[in-house]
Amino acid sequence: MNKKNLSSLILLFFCVITTIACKSDKARDISNKAVKQVKVVNSQIHINKINFYFENSGSMNGYLNGANFRQSMGRILHRVEGDNLQTYFVNTKEYKVDKILDKIRGDVNKIKTPGTENSDHKFIFTNAIKNSSNNNLSIVVTDGIYSMKDGNIADVEVDIQDAYEDALKINEIETVVLKMTSDFNGTYYFSELCKSGQKGIKINQIRPYYIFLFGNKQVINKALKDIVIIDDLEGHEDQARFMITKDLSVNYTVLTQGEEKQGDFKQVNRTPIVKEIGDAVKFSKRGGLLKDNYLQFGIAVDYSKTSIPESYLVSTSNYSIEDNTGYSIEEIKKVSDLDKANKSYKWIDAQNKKGKYKYTYIIVVKAKEKIYGDLNLSLNINFPEWIENTGTNNDCNIKKDTNTTFAFDRLMIGISKAYKKVGNKEDFFKIKIKIKAD
Repeated sequence: MNKKNLSSLILLFFCVITTIACKSDKARDISNKAVKQVKVVNSQIHINKINFYFENSGSMNGYLNGANFRQSMGRILHRVEGDNLQTYFVNTKEYKVDKILDKIRGDVNKIKTPGTENSDHKFIFTNAIKNSSNNNLSIVVTDGIYSMKDGNIADVEVDIQDAYEDALKINEIETVVLKMTSDFNGTYYFSELCKSGQKGIKINQIRPYYIFLFGNKQVINKALKDIVIIDDLEGHEDQARFMITKDLSVNYTVLTQGEEKQGDFKQVNRTPIVKEIGDAVKFSKRGGLLKDNYLQFGIAVDYSKTSIPESYLVSTSNYSIEDNTGYSIEEIKKVSDLDKANKSYKWIDAQNKKGKYKYTYIIVVKAKEKIYGDLNLSLNINFPEWIENTGTNNDCNIKKDTNTTFAFDRLMIGISKAYKKVGNKEDFFKIKIKIKAD
């Protein structure tokens, strides 16, 4: 090889190396920019101000030495110390207070303010809603007992619904309620309806109390992730979330393979999203014999962007199917709980890795008759069953009652009705599948 050709070859080599290095630098720059953009997006979710309201009626004093109660208050308040935290005692009015954790962990006499003999939940909640605008968060800790001077329990839900509707028209926030339990050692004050003749009774037992969160969707999600972390709260029992569901929809597809499929059908259009099936045939093979003919299949649903609690999503009683077909919901499976060798899991995992959708649950539907037609399935806006079971209109036999709270269901019914009326919807969303014979 002559010197001229060697020089050209060396020059070409360096050009190739330089080009590769430049591409590598560009790729690195793009990657760094992507990381910076992710950080910017995450930093945009910021809680402006946190208002912490502690109901300091006399009926709360019995919780103050409860281990679960003290630990949960500590976990929440330790995470929000700073200039953006405002703390209050609240009953019929709010009273600003500093070092609230020291006070509720200390001497009962140190948390006394005017009005401790009564609590006005209409005031407490509307005040909390009002102060949760502009990316603010309101947290309310209460025993949930709705006190009524005249003892008329029928007025509770009406009063709360009216107050909530007025507040939601100004500030469309979400409400989360957590049912908590802790030791209670103190005086329980009876409702006006109790005919025992006693104003109160000393008890030492487990009793429920409640933590409410008020804020917009992003603020609530951040609060549940960083401040009121449910898995870290001692004594957590249940939760519910109320929201105005405007334009809420979910992505879904029929699973054409997998363990949920019983019978046979074909997808009409060759697309990853199957919402129409044909050539549907019902049968079930068990022990080599044909019996109990039916058609069954799974619908994979992407609930990743909804803020509805898991306990609500997995309860079949919260769903309904229009009666133009013979289908019913057999069960609801969480994808992350499936066996990794499961065919359905493998297909869903492959789809989820593509990044467009994130299927999180499988709704299994089944029909023996009327298998053809439009399958219209809805997730209804139902009143949570645990709240219904928690409320009572008789607290005279409070000893050994570790579950119920006087008028709590009436209080929450008022809140639920207000959200339904302002949102003007009976369901969160609908799922529609076409099923044809050919």
